[in-house]
Amino acid sequence: MSLLDDYAEYESTARRQDGTNNSNTAGASGEFVGSHRDDPTTSSLAAGITTDVDGYITTTLEAEDAPIFSLDTVQFQVPNKIISLTVSNDILVLVIEGAKLLRIKLQEAHNILEAAIPVNPVSLRACNVFLDPTGRHLLISTPQGESFYYYEGWDGAKPLSRFKNMEITAVAWNRMAWTTANSSTRTILFGTHDGKIYETELRPAGDAKAKRSDISAKCIAELPVRERITGIAMEAFPSRRKQHLVLVATGTRLYQIIGAADLESRSSERGSSAVFEAMLREGLVNPNFQEIPGMPGPGPLAVHHGEAQVSSGRVQSVATDFAWLTSMGVFFGRLTFGSQGTGDSVVENASLLPYPSPTATTASTDDGGVSSNDCALEQPLSLALTEFHILLQYSDSIRAINMLSNKPVFEQVVRNNEGLTEMLQGLTVDESKRTYWLFSPTDIYELVVTDEDRDVWDIYLLRRQFDAALQHCYNDAQRDTVLRAQAEHLFAAGDYEKSAECFARTSVSFEEAALRFVDKHDNRILKCYLLSKLRTLRKQDRTQATLLVMWLIELYLGLIGDIDAKITATSLSAAVLTKQTEDATNAGEQQPGSLAAYESEKVELQSDLYSLVDEYKSAIDSNTTYQLAESHGRRDFWLHYAMQCGDYCRVVEYYMEKEEHIQAIETLGHYGTPDMIYKYAPALMSAEPAVLVEVLMRQPNLAPSKLVPTLMRYEQENPGNGPNHAIRYLRFCIQKQMCRDPTVYNYYLTLLVKDSAADDESELMLFLTTYGKDMLYDPDYALRMCKRYSRIQSCVHLYSLLKLYEDAVELALKQGDIELAQIHAERPDDDKLCKRLWLKIAQHAIHAKEPASEVMELVRRSNRLGVEDILPFFPDFTCVDDFKDDICIALEDYEAQIQDLRSEMDESTRSAEAMQRDMTNLKNRFAILNAEETCQTCGQPLWLRQFYVFPCQHSFHSDCLTRQVVGSCNRVQRRRIHELQSQSVEISKQRRQIRLTPLVSNKQRDGKFAENDEQLEQQLRRVKQQLDALVASECVLCGEAMIKSIAEPFIDMDLANKLATSATTTDDSWAI
Repeated sequence: MSLLDDYAEYESTARRQDGTNNSNTAGASGEFVGSHRDDPTTSSLAAGITTDVDGYITTTLEAEDAPIFSLDTVQFQVPNKIISLTVSNDILVLVIEGAKLLRIKLQEAHNILEAAIPVNPVSLRACNVFLDPTGRHLLISTPQGESFYYYEGWDGAKPLSRFKNMEITAVAWNRMAWTTANSSTRTILFGTHDGKIYETELRPAGDAKAKRSDISAKCIAELPVRERITGIAMEAFPSRRKQHLVLVATGTRLYQIIGAADLESRSSERGSSAVFEAMLREGLVNPNFQEIPGMPGPGPLAVHHGEAQVSSGRVQSVATDFAWLTSMGVFFGRLTFGSQGTGDSVVENASLLPYPSPTATTASTDDGGVSSNDCALEQPLSLALTEFHILLQYSDSIRAINMLSNKPVFEQVVRNNEGLTEMLQGLTVDESKRTYWLFSPTDIYELVVTDEDRDVWDIYLLRRQFDAALQHCYNDAQRDTVLRAQAEHLFAAGDYEKSAECFARTSVSFEEAALRFVDKHDNRILKCYLLSKLRTLRKQDRTQATLLVMWLIELYLGLIGDIDAKITATSLSAAVLTKQTEDATNAGEQQPGSLAAYESEKVELQSDLYSLVDEYKSAIDSNTTYQLAESHGRRDFWLHYAMQCGDYCRVVEYYMEKEEHIQAIETLGHYGTPDMIYKYAPALMSAEPAVLVEVLMRQPNLAPSKLVPTLMRYEQENPGNGPNHAIRYLRFCIQKQMCRDPTVYNYYLTLLVKDSAADDESELMLFLTTYGKDMLYDPDYALRMCKRYSRIQSCVHLYSLLKLYEDAVELALKQGDIELAQIHAERPDDDKLCKRLWLKIAQHAIHAKEPASEVMELVRRSNRLGVEDILPFFPDFTCVDDFKDDICIALEDYEAQIQDLRSEMDESTRSAEAMQRDMTNLKNRFAILNAEETCQTCGQPLWLRQFYVFPCQHSFHSDCLTRQVVGSCNRVQRRRIHELQSQSVEISKQRRQIRLTPLVSNKQRDGKFAENDEQLEQQLRRVKQQLDALVASECVLCGEAMIKSIAEPFIDMDLANKLATSATTTDDSWAI
């Protein structure tokens, strides 16, 4: 017996044990409405699920906590008997006897608005009320043909004067107007008792105090058979804005009318032609309808809408199901919107469900209520739809039928608080809030729906609609049950791959499921199961993931190996068949197809294997994977995994062992680290130097000095016939990468010295001259290498670079290169050295028996030598005819120089004599002063003490002038003035002591005193001269010091502050 059969037997046994348990009417307390509507109940099939360490779950279901349907009595004392009731958008409207209507906001149940209906209270015993989806527009119609309109906030309803003699029996509201921002209902349809359909738009008038409403209605269609319209619905197609469906129900027929109607343009153009007129008239010419034979039934129509969804840029709830009460039963089905047009049908899976008898229901009242025979003969008065159930309202009870199983699941006789059976008058639905309401003349009831889809998965499972069952599972236990049943069903049907996917998602033990697929001897099926199981593991199940991944890798490698064997066998058989068969055309036509299929399958498996490795890289054991790849001989997978893991060193090692140097170099170029390049560069440089150098030049992070051993090894092994790639790489490092490592420069120099030809040192010289200024290479080492390999020009340059100019010139002359010697003779900064070097060059030219003309040309070119410098080097009997002119020119130059020196000496003599006369005149310079002349500083007579007189006729006492100069000079000058004054005083004291010494007749002592006095006088004279130079160098009143003092204030800031703080001193000399 299969798991599905076991589950079905378990369910039937559970139902027999549960029996029929009904819910009694429960009165809510406190608020206006029952509390169950505001407090949603948790799922009744919530199961306790325990997860063990191994990942398996326990699928024990708990008992149901709450029934799906329960009837609550609303605690509200109605003032009079209820005539009619409707609910929409959480707003409840009651029409009660006395021609009153009560409007109650269910969220504010204490706030009840009462309004009057302008009709004779005695005649108002029955009426139809219709409340729009927003809860603001109310339409009331009486059997006498009177209609009234009420808008929220009005004091009373207003008669519709243009709606006379028509009883409105059904209204189709415009679902596009489900917004509080619009005060209009937009276009709506309503049907009447005589089978006519009208179109109108409800909108409150500008004058709220008007007694009547002038809203108009236009008859746009009439049914072919004149019957009372019991239900009407207007639905828009989700993906087609202008396409609409209108359902019209009567006692015997259900019409479907599909056509185009532009509601948006009609809503913006009041007074225009009816929107649905053309559509309905065309649709009723050859109407599409479903007719139920027999007596007319109750006829109410109910349409259920799914959750709101966004369609064509707007939020729209789409109709999904419908139900229609007929004399034979409930006709219901699905509504599917697509590309239907006029005359088509949107109804699918429609069926007629006979009315259930009380004995067939799953729940009944505790005390029996009404007899079963009476109920069986009674037809329901109204109906409503939930997502999965049909609600049938009888005169004294409410029943619910499951639309999937077509079985009754709920029945309850309605009783009042005194236990008496209530006579129900109607059933209404608030579609916006998904609440359901019943009412009797005295009481209001709310039918609370709790998790109505809790058993839907069970029904779908019994039907073997596993996908739908999974969508409606509440917990893991239910999902596990569905998946197990689906897995067993698919396994029995031979669909092993899908069965493996389902088994992987169940709680079936891994060993049990794996063994079942292993027994099928097909690794593809086992692979599907392992892949599916791998995707269900959690992040912490690392060990399980590793085991599964490694098993999958082995399976993949085995499958790929099997396909390779098939490809090989097919190719061999094709070759044998071609040789043995004369007509090879048929064999050639048969084999390519199978080979292509095998190749395609192999590529797909490899792609899946690589994807598996990429996705679960962290769960793979590297050593095991490498061993598997080697055991199966899968070199391509081995390399792919190593590259994926970043194990590039292993990849390079593999290529090196296989002597595939190009691939190894490419791998290093793309993924290699500097250390890897240093490690493998010696071998690769010997094998593929050109390719390796190209890769090395693309690596900016390398240290060229660490590659010098590699280049040295390459230099030793390179025979020298081809281009030197070491020089190419080092040149790149120096010129492009701006390397500054001396090791690199020295080795590059070595290679250039070895590679340069004896007659062409251009590249070596370019290197020496370019990088010699910064001394990036060792010039001593370079000189040794150049000497070793006889690079003369480079040696001369290096001697000059080391400032060994004489050696450079001697080497150049030794090689007979006079021009090179001349170049380096000009290098020294010392003119004497330059002259000596040029003399060496001239002497070499003379000893080399060069013509005298060339020697003289050399002298003229030097700009430092003369004929007299080279004459001693000529032999004694040399004929001077060749340079006689040069000797004459030299003698004339000497004569001109002598004349210039004589003129300069005469000029110097005259200047000295003039200076001597000026000094004599200065000693005799004088100034004439008046006897009354005073000091410019203190104002006292000038003759009282020593004074200074300036050419500007300003005169000062010496001490006054000194004080003034000290006050304006800098600190260094001030210190020097004080030192000179102290020295002057000290010298004066010494002279006074000498003069006061007693007279002695000793002549020797007299001579000594006279000598000391003379020395002190000379010292005093020098001190006074220095002091005069500092103090009396210029006049303090008209000299440079006075000009600089312009920016200084007249009064010192310290003095100003002192005068300001003094209370007794009053100095107003600077007051204006």
